[in-house]
Amino acid sequence: MADTFQNPATPVYMGEFCHAIDGKNRITIPSEWRPEEEAETELFLIPSSSANCLSVMPRAALDRVRANANELAGAKRTTALRWLGSQSRQVTLDKHGRLSLPEEFCRRLKLTGNVTLSGVVETFEIWNTAEWNAAQAAQKAVAGPILADLGL
Repeated sequence: MADTFQNPATPVYMGEFCHAIDGKNRITIPSEWRPEEEAETELFLIPSSSANCLSVMPRAALDRVRANANELAGAKRTTALRWLGSQSRQVTLDKHGRLSLPEEFCRRLKLTGNVTLSGVVETFEIWNTAEWNAAQAAQKAVAGPILADLGL
């Protein structure tokens, strides 16, 4: 079985944070979620295909998605990589730990004012807070049995 644990220097994204998006569509990333090395400030923004949120991932997580896509056959591989390449954006944190969100993502996902950043362990998500609250309520019923299977 392949080892799927991250390098200890890579941030682990846990918890929820409420942060404001400023007038230039910038959002401050929690300090504990920022990479330790300044050279590792590259992140990838991908609108989720399963929820109304923006997935944010470091290169290691994107590389895992790419490896999984490369395992697909022919047209499925092309479709997956085409969608990933055309719908994603590569960004870097500025010296203040902020990301600039593309206007089209903010508009499509209603990311304005205060939003919720939610940890997904190896990635994190940016949600419109009302959408996050609704998703949490819907997820609560199914989470219990899944977490029990994990021993939690």
